[in-house]
Amino acid sequence: HDGSATTALYTNWPDKSLISMGTGHDLQFKHDGTNSHLYNATGDLYITNAADDKDIIFQSDDASGGVTTYFYLDGSLSTPYTRFPDSSIVAFGTDADLAINHNGTNSLIENYTGDLYIKNLADDGDIIFENDNGSGGTTTYFRLDGGLSNPFTVFPDNSVAVFGSGFDLRLFHDSSHSYVSQEGTGNLYIRNLTDDADIIFQCDNGAGGMAEYFKLFC
Repeated sequence: HDGSATTALYTNWPDKSLISMGTGHDLQFKHDGTNSHLYNATGDLYITNAADDKDIIFQSDDASGGVTTYFYLDGSLSTPYTRFPDSSIVAFGTDADLAINHNGTNSLIENYTGDLYIKNLADDGDIIFENDNGSGGTTTYFRLDGGLSNPFTVFPDNSVAVFGSGFDLRLFHDSSHSYVSQEGTGNLYIRNLTDDADIIFQCDNGAGGMAEYFKLFC
């Protein structure tokens, strides 16, 4: 340093130098002439920012001659948030086969190879699908019930399962009655395509059981 107030202060280590800390040189910093390394050999590695409401920001090259924020740890909130800016892609797999992203408008989970599994391994736990309820809140549209011995997909009372772009075929239960409703256009077909099998109509027999009322012989 030449002593002037305008000259930056630099302590310089040549390429392949090691800055080490700890009796066993457990924490090391180095630049090998091409890449830079932060290496820890024992215990946990903490990166801490204790400044109130400040972040830890991870930046890298933006492929256009500058740098951009890839993600940051937001220290201004009461719960830990790891934030990824709009249009960030979190990718998994060597070829980025599974990608999660938000493009500024919509959120996407995209898989490019194999099957996509969504699993809940908690005993008796469900997978619950919720969405806006049209009144400023959210509601359960359906759930996969993991508390039963057989796979059940459960739609709450007053749910409507619709088929067709115009919602022409509807299946629903209003907590009292069940309906199969053709609301739009065309005919309603009930088919059994199994060879030599029938279509059988059953109902309560008045004694706590079921009875066949009639059937179509096929």
